Amino acid sequence: TYGNGTFVAVNPNGIILTTTDNTSSWTERTSGTTNNLNGVTYGNGTYVSVGNSGTVLTSSDGTTWTKVTATYTNDNGSTVTPSFNDVTYGNGTFVAVNPNGIILTSTDVTSSWHPRTSGTTNDLNGVTYGNSTYVSVGNSGTILTSSDGTTWTKVTATYTSDNGSTE
Repeated sequence: TYGNGTFVAVNPNGIILTTTDNTSSWTERTSGTTNNLNGVTYGNGTYVSVGNSGTVLTSSDGTTWTKVTATYTNDNGSTVTPSFNDVTYGNGTFVAVNPNGIILTSTDVTSSWHPRTSGTTNDLNGVTYGNSTYVSVGNSGTILTSSDGTTWTKVTATYTSDNGSTE
Protein backbone atom coordinates (compact mmCIF):
# COMPACT_ATOMS: atom_id res chain seq x y z
CA THR A 1 0.00 0.00 0.00
CA TYR A 2 1.01 3.62 -0.27
CA GLY A 3 0.30 6.56 2.02
CA ASN A 4 1.96 9.59 3.56
CA GLY A 5 5.00 9.27 1.27
CA THR A 6 5.77 5.65 2.14
CA PHE A 7 5.15 2.30 0.46
CA VAL A 8 4.47 -0.56 2.91
CA ALA A 9 4.54 -4.27 2.07
CA VAL A 10 3.83 -7.23 4.36
CA ASN A 11 4.47 -10.95 4.14
CA PRO A 12 4.57 -14.14 6.23
CA ASN A 13 6.31 -14.35 9.59
CA GLY A 14 5.30 -10.82 10.57
CA ILE A 15 7.68 -9.10 8.19
CA ILE A 16 6.97 -5.48 7.22
CA LEU A 17 9.02 -3.69 4.56
CA THR A 18 8.99 0.03 3.69
CA THR A 19 10.45 2.32 1.04
CA THR A 20 9.95 5.98 0.26
CA ASP A 21 11.25 5.96 -3.29
CA ASN A 22 9.72 2.80 -4.80
CA THR A 23 13.08 1.29 -5.66
CA SER A 24 14.62 -2.08 -4.94
CA SER A 25 15.88 -0.78 -1.58
CA TRP A 26 13.44 -1.70 1.17
CA THR A 27 13.86 -1.50 4.96
CA GLU A 28 12.56 -4.21 7.31
CA ARG A 29 10.54 -2.87 10.24
CA THR A 30 9.83 -4.49 13.60
CA SER A 31 6.22 -5.63 13.65
CA GLY A 32 6.01 -7.24 17.07
CA THR A 33 4.56 -10.47 15.68
CA THR A 34 5.63 -13.63 13.90
CA ASN A 35 2.08 -14.28 12.67
CA ASN A 36 1.53 -14.18 8.93
CA LEU A 37 0.56 -10.74 7.68
CA ASN A 38 -1.83 -11.02 4.74
CA GLY A 39 -2.91 -7.48 3.91
CA VAL A 40 -2.09 -3.82 4.45
CA THR A 41 -3.88 -0.55 3.70
CA TYR A 42 -3.59 3.13 4.45
CA GLY A 43 -6.48 5.34 5.51
CA ASN A 44 -7.37 8.17 7.83
CA GLY A 45 -3.66 8.82 8.55
CA THR A 46 -3.03 5.22 9.64
CA TYR A 47 -1.40 2.18 8.10
CA VAL A 48 -3.23 -1.02 9.07
CA SER A 49 -1.93 -4.53 8.51
CA VAL A 50 -3.93 -7.68 9.23
CA GLY A 51 -3.05 -11.34 9.50
CA ASN A 52 -3.56 -14.65 11.21
CA SER A 53 -4.81 -15.19 14.77
CA GLY A 54 -6.54 -11.81 15.04
CA THR A 55 -3.38 -9.86 14.28
CA VAL A 56 -3.98 -6.17 13.59
CA LEU A 57 -1.01 -3.80 13.41
CA THR A 58 -1.29 -0.02 13.19
CA SER A 59 1.24 2.69 12.42
CA SER A 60 1.09 6.42 11.75
CA ASP A 61 4.44 6.48 9.94
CA GLY A 62 5.02 2.95 8.59
CA THR A 63 8.07 2.59 10.83
CA THR A 64 6.76 2.02 14.37
CA TRP A 65 3.95 -0.52 14.70
CA THR A 66 1.47 -1.27 17.50
CA LYS A 67 -0.19 -4.67 17.76
CA VAL A 68 -3.72 -5.40 18.91
CA THR A 69 -5.53 -8.72 18.83
CA ALA A 70 -8.88 -8.31 17.11
CA THR A 71 -12.00 -10.07 18.32
CA TYR A 72 -15.69 -10.03 17.55
CA THR A 73 -18.80 -11.53 19.10
CA ASN A 74 -20.55 -14.12 16.93
CA ASP A 75 -24.28 -14.89 16.75
CA ASN A 76 -23.93 -17.38 19.64
CA GLY A 77 -22.47 -14.69 21.91
CA SER A 78 -18.99 -16.23 21.84
CA THR A 79 -15.87 -14.15 21.44
CA VAL A 80 -14.00 -15.07 18.24
CA THR A 81 -10.41 -14.24 17.28
CA PRO A 82 -10.47 -14.17 13.46
CA SER A 83 -7.75 -14.59 10.88
CA PHE A 84 -7.73 -11.89 8.22
CA ASN A 85 -6.95 -12.27 4.52
CA ASP A 86 -7.05 -8.60 3.51
CA VAL A 87 -8.05 -5.10 4.61
CA THR A 88 -9.05 -1.84 2.92
CA TYR A 89 -10.15 1.64 3.92
CA GLY A 90 -12.87 3.83 2.47
CA ASN A 91 -15.61 6.20 3.49
CA GLY A 92 -14.41 6.34 7.12
CA THR A 93 -14.39 2.57 7.64
CA PHE A 94 -11.78 -0.17 7.64
CA VAL A 95 -13.14 -3.42 6.15
CA ALA A 96 -11.36 -6.75 6.61
CA VAL A 97 -12.22 -10.13 5.08
CA ASN A 98 -11.35 -13.64 6.09
CA PRO A 99 -12.09 -17.32 5.53
CA ASN A 100 -15.64 -18.63 5.74
CA GLY A 101 -17.13 -15.50 4.17
CA ILE A 102 -16.72 -13.33 7.24
CA ILE A 103 -16.50 -9.55 6.80
CA LEU A 104 -15.53 -7.31 9.72
CA THR A 105 -15.59 -3.52 10.01
CA SER A 106 -14.00 -0.97 12.32
CA THR A 107 -13.93 2.81 12.34
CA ASP A 108 -11.10 3.12 14.87
CA VAL A 109 -9.04 -0.09 14.33
CA THR A 110 -9.22 -1.14 17.96
CA SER A 111 -9.39 -4.73 19.10
CA SER A 112 -13.19 -4.75 18.65
CA TRP A 113 -14.43 -5.38 15.11
CA HIS A 114 -18.03 -5.75 13.95
CA PRO A 115 -19.14 -8.78 11.89
CA ARG A 116 -21.26 -8.13 8.79
CA THR A 117 -23.46 -10.58 6.90
CA SER A 118 -21.79 -11.41 3.60
CA GLY A 119 -24.26 -13.98 2.27
CA THR A 120 -21.51 -16.53 1.55
CA THR A 121 -19.42 -19.09 3.39
CA ASN A 122 -16.74 -19.08 0.67
CA ASP A 123 -13.32 -17.82 1.66
CA LEU A 124 -12.94 -14.11 0.97
CA ASN A 125 -9.41 -13.39 -0.23
CA GLY A 126 -9.33 -9.72 -1.14
CA VAL A 127 -11.13 -6.44 -0.57
CA THR A 128 -10.73 -2.94 -2.01
CA TYR A 129 -12.53 0.39 -2.08
CA GLY A 130 -13.02 2.69 -5.04
CA ASN A 131 -15.69 4.75 -6.78
CA SER A 132 -17.74 4.79 -3.52
CA THR A 133 -17.93 0.97 -3.49
CA TYR A 134 -16.28 -1.79 -1.49
CA VAL A 135 -15.60 -4.95 -3.52
CA SER A 136 -14.57 -8.30 -2.04
CA VAL A 137 -13.55 -11.37 -4.02
CA GLY A 138 -13.18 -14.95 -2.95
CA ASN A 139 -13.17 -18.61 -3.81
CA SER A 140 -15.56 -20.16 -6.36
CA GLY A 141 -15.95 -16.87 -8.22
CA THR A 142 -17.42 -15.03 -5.23
CA ILE A 143 -17.77 -11.27 -5.75
CA LEU A 144 -19.49 -9.06 -3.18
CA THR A 145 -20.15 -5.31 -3.28
CA SER A 146 -21.19 -2.76 -0.67
CA SER A 147 -21.66 1.00 -0.59
CA ASP A 148 -21.28 1.24 3.20
CA GLY A 149 -19.25 -1.82 4.30
CA THR A 150 -22.26 -3.06 6.27
CA THR A 151 -24.73 -4.40 3.71
CA TRP A 152 -23.25 -6.71 1.05
CA THR A 153 -24.67 -7.93 -2.25
CA LYS A 154 -23.48 -10.98 -4.17
CA VAL A 155 -22.61 -10.24 -7.80
CA THR A 156 -22.70 -12.86 -10.53
CA ALA A 157 -19.93 -12.03 -12.94
CA THR A 158 -19.39 -13.39 -16.42
CA TYR A 159 -16.52 -12.98 -18.82
CA THR A 160 -15.68 -13.87 -22.37
CA SER A 161 -12.82 -16.37 -22.64
CA ASP A 162 -10.10 -16.32 -25.28
CA ASN A 163 -12.10 -18.75 -27.41
CA GLY A 164 -15.13 -16.43 -27.40
CA SER A 165 -17.33 -18.41 -25.03
CA THR A 166 -19.08 -16.73 -22.11
CA GLU A 167 -18.09 -18.14 -18.76
